[in-house]
Amino acid sequence: MTTRLLIQGALPRSAVGVAAPQRLEIGAFVRNIRQFSLYIQALQALYGRDRNNAGSHWQIGGIHGQPDVAWDGTPSGGRNGYCAHGSEIFPTWHRPYVVLFEQEVQRLARQIAATYTYDRPLWEAAAASLRQPYWGWDNQATVIPPNQVISSTTVQIMRPDRRELVSVPNPFLVYTYPQSANAAFIAPFNRWPRTVRHPDANWNSQPSRLVSALRAEAQQIVNNTQRLYSIQNWREFTLGSGGTTGLEGIHNTIHTRTGGGGNMATVETAAFDPIFYLHHAQIDRIIDLWVRRHRVGTQNAANLLPFRRTQTTYWQSRDIAFNTSIFNYSYNGPMNRMDSEESNLLEGAEVSVSEPNKIHMADNEFNDMNEPMPEASSVVANSVTPEWSVRVQCKQFEVGGSFSVYIFLSNEVPASPDEWLFHPDFAGTFDVFANSHPEQCANCTAQADELIKGFVHINDIFLAKSGQTSLEPGTVVPYLKEHISWGVTKVNGDVVDLGNFPSLEVTVLCMPLDLPAGAEYPIEGEPTIYPDVTCGRVGGDHSD
Repeated sequence: MTTRLLIQGALPRSAVGVAAPQRLEIGAFVRNIRQFSLYIQALQALYGRDRNNAGSHWQIGGIHGQPDVAWDGTPSGGRNGYCAHGSEIFPTWHRPYVVLFEQEVQRLARQIAATYTYDRPLWEAAAASLRQPYWGWDNQATVIPPNQVISSTTVQIMRPDRRELVSVPNPFLVYTYPQSANAAFIAPFNRWPRTVRHPDANWNSQPSRLVSALRAEAQQIVNNTQRLYSIQNWREFTLGSGGTTGLEGIHNTIHTRTGGGGNMATVETAAFDPIFYLHHAQIDRIIDLWVRRHRVGTQNAANLLPFRRTQTTYWQSRDIAFNTSIFNYSYNGPMNRMDSEESNLLEGAEVSVSEPNKIHMADNEFNDMNEPMPEASSVVANSVTPEWSVRVQCKQFEVGGSFSVYIFLSNEVPASPDEWLFHPDFAGTFDVFANSHPEQCANCTAQADELIKGFVHINDIFLAKSGQTSLEPGTVVPYLKEHISWGVTKVNGDVVDLGNFPSLEVTVLCMPLDLPAGAEYPIEGEPTIYPDVTCGRVGGDHSD
């Protein structure tokens, strides 16, 4: 019988009662010379594995989309990978996916560490604790990844045979596909032999454009991430509440702004870019922070294909939503100490949950965690603040692939789409990371007629542009009637004719945010919708 690759996490496992090794933010990780040296060499070795090896970069990257093949003997039930986008298992499906990448990189790192001719015990210890770094885009200081990830053509590492820094090609920048393997990809990726971000005409990455795009969206990314902690149930945390964008929507913005028409902006090819795993380790960290705050997860019992727990069973969301130490990693502190309950999961036992969606965690364990919780909202305590937003709703596959809806506080859309992201009237975007061929994906086909939503919060830009000091409806609504517009582009920059996008609905609403005394995050109230602000315009509110 064929032995399949199991998703177990990095080795060796931490002892019971001992914190699992931490995943580090990529800015800190690149300064850890031993782990960085091992990771760079391991990533290059992963690229070099035979394309038929289930643990190769080619095979792991293909799980997310193309080239439309079963991974390690698990049929996908449709083409274009094992899609979980747009569903409540989106967060948990990506958790074992990142772990698979992490365990294979770390496996190679341990092998490399054993070849060092100097300080071998130190290198082996570094390999044992090496975990997948994350990209901390929820913090203004780390929205832009370090140069070692986005622009440096070479990086300096220490190799097994030399006790000094040497320059080597940087595998973070590009992955070259196995010969002719990309012929199965959608255009234009079938024409180019390597991954790319913000491609020019010759399919070379343009890191300056990547930096500019992330900088333009940084405040929205950080603010939307902070607003997640006001949401108190799993589905809204994942897909969005009545007043703010969910985790998947924020995730979409990172994909589109990082790819810019390249791999990361396209579902079918995103996971071949190594920055994908930095991004999704961060998604996993946000899940961990949110779950620890609210002690709520999901009891969804669907198999997370193709990620095997044993040779005959697959991981399920309810097994892994509540902690990370099942897979032998943690984030900045002992919030996920191994205990007998968690260890039993690896042997096939189920977690007993006394209340639906509740985590077994003692109060003092929750409160004594080393990592500070996300910064609290700036909303003044003991007050109710009106939060004005533009809600965007649409069918995600109507445009054909990934796209962005731009909101402007002006009476017309700026003339050049190249300027949209950087225009003074730019308020924010609703970004959609969509399959180019949903008919080839069972999950996408099932969602074809469903509306998705996202929000652009506009308090700050309204006050700045209008010169007003009040957020009362009598002040805001008349201004917006004369000063709001929107446009849509595909990820390659092509402008979408709004007349060909009938499901698009842009609506203005105001949600009261109540911050009780002593609370860290506001509570969402019931939104008031102002359809007359956009009604009657192409892509505006659909109310009669």
